[in-house]
Amino acid sequence: MAGEFKRLAGIAPWGRRLREYRAFFVLDEAALSRPVLDVGAGPSSFVAEVTAAGGRAVAADPLYTLANDAIAGRFEETVPLMRAAMQEARERFNWNTYGSATALEALRREALGLFLKDRARAQERYVAGALPALPFAEKQFGIALVSHLLFLYGDDLDFAFHIAAIKELARVAEEVRIFPLFNLDGRPSSHLPCVVKHLRAEGYACAEVRVHFEFQLGARTMLQVKR
Repeated sequence: MAGEFKRLAGIAPWGRRLREYRAFFVLDEAALSRPVLDVGAGPSSFVAEVTAAGGRAVAADPLYTLANDAIAGRFEETVPLMRAAMQEARERFNWNTYGSATALEALRREALGLFLKDRARAQERYVAGALPALPFAEKQFGIALVSHLLFLYGDDLDFAFHIAAIKELARVAEEVRIFPLFNLDGRPSSHLPCVVKHLRAEGYACAEVRVHFEFQLGARTMLQVKR
């Protein structure tokens, strides 16, 4: 699996929907009543859907230095590579979650469409920013979410980056939630135990929380961090 996914040029612009985020991060109405920051959001529709429902959400990603048409182009470049990678590693996924690779791709296109439409009318909700230095004030958000970035890309983002990134997330938000905790090779992240040990030694509360979601087989927990 890792070999196929590593053919992608960098971090894939592969966005998710609100209902997926609810499952990834155990988000209930109380959580979504707080200001939420989606970091490394890419072309996800989480912010669009939350704000359409009356919530407060902001997304941050270095991808947002690009115009919408360029982001859409990046997505289209990624699609055939993701198809090939998922086909190659199909036995490492729980396909009951999405039904099929075709249905999953359709969901990603839905997310992209909602993202592009929302960003065209409210670009201020989409901030060009990257870990480990975010352009936000201390405790500006109630929750910071990181979907499919930290731990997943553990071969490219080292231990020191993970520590700096999570501490920065905990600076700008009262609570941090990260999913998944597996690498691209379909195994638990080798960074996770040392990251948790290090953060706890510095006074951070860390908990691995079970979620009601599984696509990568065995990836059924998120990391919750509070200062």
